[in-house]
Amino acid sequence: MEYVRVPTEISTKEVVSKGYSFSASQYKGVRITNKNSVSLRELLDRPLKPSDKGIEVGSQSYITHSPFQFIRTKGLQPESFLPSFSPESVVPVLPTSFKKIGLKEGDVLISKDSNIGEVIILDRDYPQHMISGGIYRLPITKQKYYIFGLLKSEFFKTQLLFLVSRGTTIKHAKTLFLDCEIPFPNQKNKDEVIKHIESLVLSIIAQEKSVKEKSELLNQLIEKELANQKSNTFHYEYPTLKKIGENSRLDTGTYSKRFKKIDFLIKNYKGGFHLLDPKKVKSGSTPKKRVFGGGADLKYLWITPTNITDFGTIGNKERITCDKNNLDKNAMLLVNRTSRGGRGEYVGIAMFYDVSLYGKAHHNQGIYRVAGYSDLDLSFMSCFMNCQYMREYCSGLSIGSKMKEMKANQFLEIPFPIFPERRKIEIADIYKNIIQLHEDTRKTKKQLEHFVQKLVIGEEIIV
Repeated sequence: MEYVRVPTEISTKEVVSKGYSFSASQYKGVRITNKNSVSLRELLDRPLKPSDKGIEVGSQSYITHSPFQFIRTKGLQPESFLPSFSPESVVPVLPTSFKKIGLKEGDVLISKDSNIGEVIILDRDYPQHMISGGIYRLPITKQKYYIFGLLKSEFFKTQLLFLVSRGTTIKHAKTLFLDCEIPFPNQKNKDEVIKHIESLVLSIIAQEKSVKEKSELLNQLIEKELANQKSNTFHYEYPTLKKIGENSRLDTGTYSKRFKKIDFLIKNYKGGFHLLDPKKVKSGSTPKKRVFGGGADLKYLWITPTNITDFGTIGNKERITCDKNNLDKNAMLLVNRTSRGGRGEYVGIAMFYDVSLYGKAHHNQGIYRVAGYSDLDLSFMSCFMNCQYMREYCSGLSIGSKMKEMKANQFLEIPFPIFPERRKIEIADIYKNIIQLHEDTRKTKKQLEHFVQKLVIGEEIIV
């Protein structure tokens, strides 16, 4: 961690002040040489009020459907500047438990519990959402986007790491994040530097917004096309004892009305459907001899379920060197196991792996690869697997409690609709644009982090 200061010697006075502790972690700190730094507390428009903190409604208020939503700390994730909403992070609640707090576009939210120090900025108004007790809404208006860019940096998180007590499973930061320092440029054209950093942050926000919008458009296009149905009518029937005996399971979501409805929509589609060819589905592996890291000198990209985003793109890039890799040609990658999403919403998330864009890679056993189809079909099938219908469908298929999983034979049971060529091209083009936006956003974030490093050490920033 480049921001961590490790002393080469300590005084007896320091040992006494630490309660005679000889734990090395007690004497580490954060390295900041820029003297033009201000605590976050001083940058707020006013001191925090109790009303800035969310409210816990309790699990007894959670229901299946409601116009009112409860945002949990899981909605604030490190890879996104915007809210990361899913069935795990946003829960419908009873109208009687809902408290209107007027969440507005541009509001900055910070997590004090669990994933402490994670911050997001709201991309629109959320009048029917409330925040949990583990989240604060920060009253910031002046230089908001500059401050937010610093709050999303590794430097801010490193500071908070040393302020929060260790040794607990779930960490609670209280309001210690207010003691974190925000460095400012101390060069002549400091206002220009601040504006440039704000423009980078606004660019990232705009790019992430565009990805979300295009992802929603893909979902709409797929649902609209699937609406072209044959004349058959859907009828739901409860499972027979024979069917339950064949499955040897009582707890499967495949018996639900919703699962049956989605299955019917795909199989009753006018264009027909197909199943994956078993010969074209392969499992991944973790090499016995390997070297992991983030350096470009390592030979292959290393892909695990956590590296694949909800939008079908590569998240954090890790690399590996091993004797033989397993991903040399274009393929659809399917997440077959994950601890994300308690109800299995993330199992089955897919991405089109383009070797010309990402290079050769190796994926572990948490992912299946599907090759041998055209790039258009691989791209379309990846988009289809990520649509809302398939998130619910795969949730029903998945097995396990904490670690949700889908076996190869379950993927082979999934029906893929045979869309017209023009529709597949339309969908694939939007997906390609999402991938490009994601890569552009990654570069902008890298540039922002580079500027933060310069700010911390007080080095001049050339705009």
